[in-house]
Amino acid sequence: MEPSDSQEKSNSTTSAIGSKLLAKYADTDSLFVRNNSIPTAASKPAAIPLQRFQELEQAIRHAPANPAPYVELGRTYIEQERWQDAKRVLEAGVKYCSEHEPILILHEDLLVHLSAGALEEARKRQAQRPSEENRYAVEQAETDLANRRVSVCADRFARHPDQKDLLVPWAVALRQLNRQEEAVAMLQEAAEEPELRARASLQLGMCLQSLERPLEALAAFRKAALYRSPPPDSMIKTRALELAICIAEENQLIDSARFYTQQLLANFDTAERSTTERDPTARNTTERDASQRELLAANLKRLQETEL
Repeated sequence: MEPSDSQEKSNSTTSAIGSKLLAKYADTDSLFVRNNSIPTAASKPAAIPLQRFQELEQAIRHAPANPAPYVELGRTYIEQERWQDAKRVLEAGVKYCSEHEPILILHEDLLVHLSAGALEEARKRQAQRPSEENRYAVEQAETDLANRRVSVCADRFARHPDQKDLLVPWAVALRQLNRQEEAVAMLQEAAEEPELRARASLQLGMCLQSLERPLEALAAFRKAALYRSPPPDSMIKTRALELAICIAEENQLIDSARFYTQQLLANFDTAERSTTERDPTARNTTERDASQRELLAANLKRLQETEL
């Protein structure tokens, strides 16, 4: 069965679109076209209508190399939270249609989702019944999730080496597995991309901090916070400046600590104005920011009084 134009379009565009579990393809309905016009012989009894998922299961059995039913059925089972059925269908899809990108992405997203769900359950058990066994289960689930993310990012990057944005979550997962040196190399590469520079530099600074390379970490945090074009997200800038202040103080770089504290205070003022303009009633947020600002101002005063 030849793929339809919509299937070819889906294959060509999926690699350029970041997928999320439960995200819908715009042309889902056209991926598997039901043919209701086939006449039946008068001598045969009328066919018993099947639910859509049953039709798709039947289509897969009759034509296992056709990717369309796997995509639609996998998404249907995901939407119904029938996780094991979704896993079974998509694993079969990967086996018989190993180059069909929508199937690969759905399967990878599902595996990450299942690993994240297992971690959530492990944490719930530990919260309800703290024990050494449950604590170990949480640690194991965290490791499993990080390994899964590494595997998925590696597979996707191998298929699409132009998608540099994969390097950041890949490196974060490597950090969680204490594979800091590998993460550093990836983040240095990602930081060469202007749109990724802030995110990658923040994570790079954390890796270098773990590797006890404080001055390099400080340089990475500065880049994450103060790069001008494009400017960093406010949350990234705030976190990078906070970490930069800590490193500067720990290493007796008082002048640098003053500078980063001043930058953080300015960032709080900008964020507060922006919040008030968007929502004048956001009192809790502005009051909380005001409290943090007071602490920063006090810290700056202390630093200014510290001898160099």
